[in-house]
Amino acid sequence: MTAPARVGPSPSGGGPVPSPDLGDLAADIGDRIRAERLHRGWSQAHLGTRAGLTKKHVGAIEAGHTALPVVRLAQVCHGLGMPMSDLLSDRWVMPERKAPRVLTPRQVQILAEARTGAPFSVIAVRVGMSRESVSARISEVYRQLDVAHLSYGRREAAVRVAVELGLLEPVALDDAA
Repeated sequence: MTAPARVGPSPSGGGPVPSPDLGDLAADIGDRIRAERLHRGWSQAHLGTRAGLTKKHVGAIEAGHTALPVVRLAQVCHGLGMPMSDLLSDRWVMPERKAPRVLTPRQVQILAEARTGAPFSVIAVRVGMSRESVSARISEVYRQLDVAHLSYGRREAAVRVAVELGLLEPVALDDAA
C-alpha cells in the first residue's frame, strides 16, 4: 500500500509536503480579522453589516469555527476595507488596537446623568443600578473616551469628548440663571 501523494512544491525539491493544519489556519485568519475589526473600534455586528453577514457568522469566523470560503473572506475583507492579499500576507502585522469611540445606550444614559454633577449614589438611583455598577460603567466610559489618564476633571472631559463625537447632545446654557 502506498501513501497518498500530496500536491505542492517541496522545500527540499522532492517528496511530499505536509499539509498545513487547517484548524490553525482558520484560527489565524480569524485572529487577523478580529484584530483588524478591533483596530477600527467596530463591533462584530458593525462588521457584519458592512460585510453582509450576521454578527453570529462574524463571531464564528473570528473564532475559527466555520469554513471560510473565498467568497466569504472577500466579503469580510470588503467590509474591513482591505484587500484579501493584505490580510493573508506573511508581512501582515497586528495593528494597534484603538479604543472604541462608541458608547452603549446605557453608558450614554449614565454619562448624561453624570453631566449633572450628581454623586454616583444619586445617579445609581436615577438609572436603577447599584452605585458600584455605575462606577464601573463610568470608568469604562472614561477609558473608551480616552480621558481615564486625567488626574481630575474626567467627568467634564468625558462629556466634552462625547459631545464632540456626537454621542451626547450639547446643553444650552441658561442665561437667566
